[in-house]
Amino acid sequence: MSPDTPDYHRELENKRIKKQKYLTRREWMKYSLLGGTGLLASAGYLTFEAQWLEISEKEIMLKRLHPKANLRLLHLSDLHLSQVVSLDYLEEALKQGLDQSPDACFITGDFITDQPKPEDLKKYEKLLGFFAAKVPTFACLGNHDGGKWAANHGGFSTNRKVKKMLQSAKVGVLENERREIYLKGQNIDLVGLGDLWSENCRPHSCLNRLSAPSKNEKRPVFLLNHNPDAKEGLIDYKWDIMLAGHTHGGQFKVPIEEDAPFAPVKDRSMIDGTFNWKGRVIHITRGVGNLFGVRLNCRPEISLLKVSGIS
Repeated sequence: MSPDTPDYHRELENKRIKKQKYLTRREWMKYSLLGGTGLLASAGYLTFEAQWLEISEKEIMLKRLHPKANLRLLHLSDLHLSQVVSLDYLEEALKQGLDQSPDACFITGDFITDQPKPEDLKKYEKLLGFFAAKVPTFACLGNHDGGKWAANHGGFSTNRKVKKMLQSAKVGVLENERREIYLKGQNIDLVGLGDLWSENCRPHSCLNRLSAPSKNEKRPVFLLNHNPDAKEGLIDYKWDIMLAGHTHGGQFKVPIEEDAPFAPVKDRSMIDGTFNWKGRVIHITRGVGNLFGVRLNCRPEISLLKVSGIS
Protein backbone atom coordinates (compact mmCIF):
# COMPACT_ATOMS: atom_id res chain seq x y z
CA MET A 1 0.00 0.00 0.00
CA SER A 2 1.29 3.45 -0.91
CA PRO A 3 2.45 5.65 2.00
CA ASP A 4 0.03 8.29 0.65
CA THR A 5 -2.94 5.99 1.22
CA PRO A 6 -4.45 6.41 4.71
CA ASP A 7 -4.77 3.30 6.89
CA TYR A 8 -7.44 4.30 9.39
CA HIS A 9 -7.28 0.99 11.24
CA ARG A 10 -3.73 1.79 12.35
CA GLU A 11 -4.30 5.54 12.61
CA LEU A 12 -7.15 5.11 15.07
CA GLU A 13 -4.92 3.10 17.41
CA ASN A 14 -2.08 5.63 17.15
CA LYS A 15 -4.48 8.50 17.88
CA ARG A 16 -5.91 6.66 20.88
CA ILE A 17 -2.45 6.23 22.40
CA LYS A 18 -1.54 9.89 21.85
CA LYS A 19 -4.81 11.17 23.26
CA GLN A 20 -4.33 9.21 26.47
CA LYS A 21 -1.52 11.65 27.22
CA TYR A 22 -3.11 14.88 26.06
CA LEU A 23 -6.86 14.78 26.68
CA THR A 24 -8.65 18.08 27.14
CA ARG A 25 -11.58 18.30 29.55
CA ARG A 26 -14.03 18.30 26.62
CA GLU A 27 -12.35 15.28 25.06
CA TRP A 28 -12.36 13.49 28.40
CA MET A 29 -16.10 14.06 28.73
CA LYS A 30 -16.73 12.90 25.15
CA TYR A 31 -14.82 9.66 25.50
CA SER A 32 -16.26 9.05 28.93
CA LEU A 33 -19.68 9.39 27.38
CA LEU A 34 -18.66 7.04 24.62
CA GLY A 35 -17.48 4.49 27.15
CA GLY A 36 -20.61 4.91 29.25
CA THR A 37 -22.80 4.53 26.23
CA GLY A 38 -21.02 1.30 25.37
CA LEU A 39 -21.76 -0.05 28.84
CA LEU A 40 -25.41 0.97 28.75
CA ALA A 41 -26.16 -0.21 25.23
CA SER A 42 -26.47 -3.96 25.12
CA ALA A 43 -24.85 -5.99 22.39
CA GLY A 44 -28.36 -7.04 21.44
CA TYR A 45 -29.39 -3.48 20.61
CA LEU A 46 -26.21 -2.75 18.65
CA THR A 47 -26.76 -5.80 16.46
CA PHE A 48 -30.46 -4.96 16.13
CA GLU A 49 -29.74 -1.44 14.90
CA ALA A 50 -27.21 -2.82 12.42
CA GLN A 51 -30.13 -4.46 10.58
CA TRP A 52 -32.81 -1.81 11.26
CA LEU A 53 -33.10 -0.49 7.73
CA GLU A 54 -34.24 3.07 7.11
CA ILE A 55 -35.60 4.33 3.81
CA SER A 56 -34.72 7.97 3.26
CA GLU A 57 -36.10 10.19 0.50
CA LYS A 58 -34.20 13.23 -0.71
CA GLU A 59 -34.99 15.77 -3.41
CA ILE A 60 -32.16 17.00 -5.61
CA MET A 61 -32.23 19.54 -8.43
CA LEU A 62 -29.59 19.66 -11.15
CA LYS A 63 -29.04 22.52 -13.60
CA ARG A 64 -28.15 20.37 -16.61
CA LEU A 65 -31.01 17.91 -16.18
CA HIS A 66 -34.07 18.51 -18.36
CA PRO A 67 -36.74 20.50 -16.47
CA LYS A 68 -39.32 17.78 -17.11
CA ALA A 69 -37.06 14.95 -15.97
CA ASN A 70 -38.21 13.47 -12.68
CA LEU A 71 -35.98 10.55 -11.82
CA ARG A 72 -36.34 8.13 -8.92
CA LEU A 73 -32.84 6.83 -8.25
CA LEU A 74 -31.98 4.20 -5.69
CA HIS A 75 -28.58 4.78 -4.11
CA LEU A 76 -27.13 1.84 -2.17
CA SER A 77 -23.63 1.30 -0.87
CA ASP A 78 -21.46 -0.83 1.40
CA LEU A 79 -23.46 -4.04 1.31
CA HIS A 80 -20.51 -5.87 2.93
CA LEU A 81 -21.47 -9.53 2.58
CA SER A 82 -19.65 -11.25 5.45
CA GLN A 83 -20.12 -13.40 8.53
CA VAL A 84 -22.07 -10.55 10.15
CA VAL A 85 -24.02 -9.41 7.06
CA SER A 86 -26.05 -12.28 5.61
CA LEU A 87 -27.48 -12.85 2.16
CA ASP A 88 -30.96 -13.00 3.74
CA TYR A 89 -30.48 -9.50 5.12
CA LEU A 90 -29.17 -8.18 1.80
CA GLU A 91 -32.11 -9.79 0.01
CA GLU A 92 -34.51 -7.95 2.30
CA ALA A 93 -32.65 -4.66 1.71
CA LEU A 94 -32.81 -5.09 -2.06
CA LYS A 95 -36.48 -6.00 -1.87
CA GLN A 96 -37.24 -2.84 0.08
CA GLY A 97 -35.31 -0.90 -2.53
CA LEU A 98 -37.36 -2.38 -5.35
CA ASP A 99 -40.54 -1.48 -3.48
CA GLN A 100 -39.65 2.21 -4.05
CA SER A 101 -40.18 1.77 -7.81
CA PRO A 102 -36.85 3.29 -8.85
CA ASP A 103 -35.95 4.15 -12.44
CA ALA A 104 -32.39 2.95 -11.83
CA CYS A 105 -30.14 1.80 -9.01
CA PHE A 106 -26.58 2.93 -8.32
CA ILE A 107 -24.37 0.95 -5.90
CA THR A 108 -21.17 2.67 -4.77
CA GLY A 109 -18.89 -0.17 -3.75
CA ASP A 110 -17.85 -2.48 -0.92
CA PHE A 111 -19.96 -5.45 -1.90
CA ILE A 112 -17.98 -7.74 0.41
CA THR A 113 -15.77 -7.87 3.48
CA ASP A 114 -12.73 -10.17 3.67
CA GLN A 115 -12.93 -13.22 1.33
CA PRO A 116 -16.38 -14.81 1.02
CA LYS A 117 -16.48 -18.48 0.00
CA PRO A 118 -16.98 -19.27 -3.70
CA GLU A 119 -20.41 -20.77 -3.01
CA ASP A 120 -21.47 -17.59 -1.20
CA LEU A 121 -20.30 -15.43 -4.09
CA LYS A 122 -22.35 -17.62 -6.42
CA LYS A 123 -25.48 -17.12 -4.30
CA TYR A 124 -24.71 -13.39 -4.14
CA GLU A 125 -24.46 -13.30 -7.94
CA LYS A 126 -27.88 -14.93 -8.22
CA LEU A 127 -29.40 -12.42 -5.79
CA LEU A 128 -27.89 -9.42 -7.57
CA GLY A 129 -28.91 -10.87 -10.92
CA PHE A 130 -32.54 -11.15 -9.82
CA PHE A 131 -32.41 -7.52 -8.65
CA ALA A 132 -30.68 -6.19 -11.78
CA ALA A 133 -33.29 -7.91 -13.95
CA LYS A 134 -35.96 -5.77 -12.26
CA VAL A 135 -34.23 -2.36 -12.45
CA PRO A 136 -31.20 -1.05 -14.42
CA THR A 137 -28.30 -1.35 -11.96
CA PHE A 138 -24.84 0.20 -12.15
CA ALA A 139 -21.92 0.13 -9.74
CA CYS A 140 -18.39 1.18 -8.90
CA LEU A 141 -16.05 -0.74 -6.59
CA GLY A 142 -14.77 -0.02 -3.07
CA ASN A 143 -11.66 -0.65 -1.00
CA HIS A 144 -12.96 -3.98 0.36
CA ASP A 145 -13.74 -5.38 -3.10
CA GLY A 146 -10.13 -6.33 -3.82
CA GLY A 147 -6.83 -4.61 -4.52
CA LYS A 148 -3.84 -3.25 -2.65
CA TRP A 149 -5.72 -2.03 0.41
CA ALA A 150 -7.92 -5.14 0.65
CA ALA A 151 -4.93 -7.48 0.39
CA ASN A 152 -3.45 -5.89 3.51
CA HIS A 153 -6.73 -6.24 5.42
CA GLY A 154 -7.83 -9.82 4.80
CA GLY A 155 -9.41 -9.29 1.37
CA PHE A 156 -8.72 -10.36 -2.20
CA SER A 157 -5.52 -9.11 -3.82
CA THR A 158 -7.44 -8.01 -6.92
CA ASN A 159 -11.06 -7.08 -7.61
CA ARG A 160 -11.44 -9.67 -10.38
CA LYS A 161 -13.76 -11.98 -8.43
CA VAL A 162 -16.13 -9.21 -7.40
CA LYS A 163 -16.06 -7.64 -10.83
CA LYS A 164 -16.79 -10.98 -12.51
CA MET A 165 -19.65 -11.62 -10.08
CA LEU A 166 -21.23 -8.25 -10.92
CA GLN A 167 -20.80 -8.70 -14.65
CA SER A 168 -22.37 -12.16 -14.48
CA ALA A 169 -25.29 -10.64 -12.55
CA LYS A 170 -25.75 -8.09 -15.37
CA VAL A 171 -24.78 -5.20 -13.10
CA GLY A 172 -23.10 -2.47 -15.14
CA VAL A 173 -19.83 -2.14 -13.24
CA LEU A 174 -17.69 0.87 -14.17
CA GLU A 175 -14.04 1.09 -13.16
CA ASN A 176 -12.61 4.40 -14.39
CA GLU A 177 -15.13 4.18 -17.21
CA ARG A 178 -17.76 6.38 -18.80
CA ARG A 179 -21.06 5.24 -20.31
CA GLU A 180 -24.05 6.98 -21.84
CA ILE A 181 -27.36 5.80 -20.39
CA TYR A 182 -31.00 6.76 -20.96
CA LEU A 183 -33.46 7.20 -18.12
CA LYS A 184 -37.02 8.26 -18.92
CA GLY A 185 -35.86 9.86 -22.16
CA GLN A 186 -32.99 11.72 -20.49
CA ASN A 187 -29.45 11.24 -21.80
CA ILE A 188 -26.95 10.94 -18.94
CA ASP A 189 -23.21 10.38 -18.89
CA LEU A 190 -22.54 7.89 -16.12
CA VAL A 191 -18.98 7.66 -14.80
CA GLY A 192 -17.62 5.14 -12.31
CA LEU A 193 -14.26 5.75 -10.63
CA GLY A 194 -11.82 3.22 -9.21
CA ASP A 195 -11.28 3.24 -5.45
CA LEU A 196 -9.10 5.89 -3.80
CA TRP A 197 -7.53 3.67 -1.09
CA SER A 198 -6.83 0.97 -3.67
CA GLU A 199 -4.80 3.55 -5.60
CA ASN A 200 -7.07 3.02 -8.56
CA CYS A 201 -8.87 6.37 -8.83
CA ARG A 202 -8.10 7.72 -12.32
CA PRO A 203 -10.43 10.60 -13.21
CA HIS A 204 -8.25 11.66 -16.16
CA SER A 205 -9.28 8.49 -18.00
CA CYS A 206 -13.04 9.03 -17.79
CA LEU A 207 -13.82 12.67 -16.94
CA ASN A 208 -13.37 15.84 -18.99
CA ARG A 209 -11.46 18.74 -17.51
CA LEU A 210 -13.30 22.01 -16.92
CA SER A 211 -10.90 23.79 -19.24
CA ALA A 212 -11.45 21.36 -22.13
CA PRO A 213 -14.42 21.69 -24.53
CA SER A 214 -16.60 18.59 -24.83
CA LYS A 215 -19.17 17.43 -27.37
CA ASN A 216 -22.07 17.11 -24.98
CA GLU A 217 -21.90 20.14 -22.71
CA LYS A 218 -25.62 19.98 -21.89
CA ARG A 219 -25.60 16.33 -20.86
CA PRO A 220 -25.43 15.86 -17.06
CA VAL A 221 -22.61 13.76 -15.62
CA PHE A 222 -23.49 11.37 -12.77
CA LEU A 223 -20.40 10.18 -10.91
CA LEU A 224 -20.16 6.95 -8.89
CA ASN A 225 -17.28 7.11 -6.43
CA HIS A 226 -16.87 4.99 -3.32
CA ASN A 227 -14.81 7.28 -1.10
CA PRO A 228 -15.97 10.93 -0.84
CA ASP A 229 -12.44 12.05 0.07
CA ALA A 230 -11.59 11.56 -3.62
CA LYS A 231 -13.50 14.77 -4.37
CA GLU A 232 -10.41 16.90 -3.74
CA GLY A 233 -8.81 15.39 -6.82
CA LEU A 234 -11.94 15.99 -8.89
CA ILE A 235 -12.22 19.76 -8.55
CA ASP A 236 -10.93 20.45 -12.06
CA TYR A 237 -13.20 17.91 -13.78
CA LYS A 238 -16.75 18.19 -15.14
CA TRP A 239 -19.47 16.40 -13.18
CA ASP A 240 -22.85 17.38 -11.75
CA ILE A 241 -23.56 14.93 -8.95
CA MET A 242 -21.40 12.45 -7.06
CA LEU A 243 -22.86 9.43 -5.31
CA ALA A 244 -20.59 7.99 -2.61
CA GLY A 245 -20.57 5.71 0.42
CA HIS A 246 -17.63 4.34 2.44
CA THR A 247 -18.36 6.27 5.64
CA HIS A 248 -21.22 4.06 6.93
CA GLY A 249 -22.45 7.40 8.26
CA GLY A 250 -19.84 6.91 10.97
CA GLN A 251 -21.47 3.58 11.97
CA PHE A 252 -21.00 4.43 15.65
CA LYS A 253 -22.17 7.93 16.55
CA VAL A 254 -21.83 9.43 20.01
CA PRO A 255 -25.34 10.34 21.22
CA ILE A 256 -26.08 13.99 22.04
CA GLU A 257 -23.03 15.36 20.20
CA GLU A 258 -23.75 13.34 17.04
CA ASP A 259 -20.01 12.89 16.71
CA ALA A 260 -18.69 10.10 14.46
CA PRO A 261 -15.16 9.50 15.79
CA PHE A 262 -14.57 6.38 13.67
CA ALA A 263 -15.67 7.69 10.26
CA PRO A 264 -12.89 6.60 7.85
CA VAL A 265 -12.54 9.92 6.02
CA LYS A 266 -10.36 12.99 6.35
CA ASP A 267 -13.22 15.42 5.71
CA ARG A 268 -15.52 15.01 8.73
CA SER A 269 -17.88 17.70 7.44
CA MET A 270 -19.34 15.18 4.98
CA ILE A 271 -20.30 11.95 6.74
CA ASP A 272 -23.76 11.33 5.31
CA GLY A 273 -26.44 13.31 3.51
CA THR A 274 -26.62 15.70 0.58
CA PHE A 275 -24.15 18.55 0.14
CA ASN A 276 -23.60 21.44 -2.27
CA TRP A 277 -19.89 21.52 -3.05
CA LYS A 278 -18.21 23.91 -5.49
CA GLY A 279 -21.28 24.14 -7.70
CA ARG A 280 -21.86 20.38 -7.66
CA VAL A 281 -23.95 18.02 -5.53
CA ILE A 282 -22.55 15.20 -3.40
CA HIS A 283 -24.75 12.53 -1.84
CA ILE A 284 -23.25 10.18 0.74
CA THR A 285 -25.38 7.29 1.94
CA ARG A 286 -24.89 5.51 5.29
CA GLY A 287 -24.80 2.17 3.52
CA VAL A 288 -26.73 -1.07 3.92
CA GLY A 289 -24.20 -3.31 5.64
CA ASN A 290 -21.60 -2.78 8.32
CA LEU A 291 -18.34 -3.96 9.82
CA PHE A 292 -18.28 -6.05 13.03
CA GLY A 293 -22.08 -6.43 13.07
CA VAL A 294 -22.93 -3.31 15.07
CA ARG A 295 -24.26 0.21 14.60
CA LEU A 296 -25.14 2.90 17.11
CA ASN A 297 -27.25 6.00 16.45
CA CYS A 298 -26.63 5.39 12.75
CA ARG A 299 -29.13 3.09 11.07
CA PRO A 300 -28.36 1.39 7.74
CA GLU A 301 -29.85 3.33 4.86
CA ILE A 302 -31.68 2.75 1.60
CA SER A 303 -31.54 6.11 -0.19
CA LEU A 304 -34.18 7.13 -2.72
CA LEU A 305 -33.13 10.25 -4.61
CA LYS A 306 -35.83 12.23 -6.41
CA VAL A 307 -33.76 14.07 -9.01
CA SER A 308 -35.27 16.75 -11.20
CA GLY A 309 -34.14 19.55 -13.48
CA ILE A 310 -34.44 23.28 -12.89
CA SER A 311 -37.05 25.05 -15.02
